Amino acid sequence: MGIKGLTKLLADNAPKAMKEQKFESYFGRKIAIDASMSIYQFLIVVGRSGTEMLTNEAGEVTSHLQGMFSRTIRLLEAGIKPLYVFDGKPPDLKKKELAKR
Repeated sequence: MGIKGLTKLLADNAPKAMKEQKFESYFGRKIAIDASMSIYQFLIVVGRSGTEMLTNEAGEVTSHLQGMFSRTIRLLEAGIKPLYVFDGKPPDLKKKELAKR
């Protein structure tokens, strides 16, 4: 879900804390990726693009898995080791926002 206004807060108060990097600059490094956010991102992109969702034999959507697999391969080919972080159950404070989604 992210933190609303965090980018602006950092840019205004700690501009040196943020800088754009070329993708290649992460070669040989491990990067942490928010797994829940990535999965959600792939489901939203496929849903909004009008592309038909990929499904398994049971009819369950698997487009997000294909997206994660493709991203992982791209990172590994670039010499980057992704570490997917899976959070626990979201706090009650986020229930309203999650229900909207």
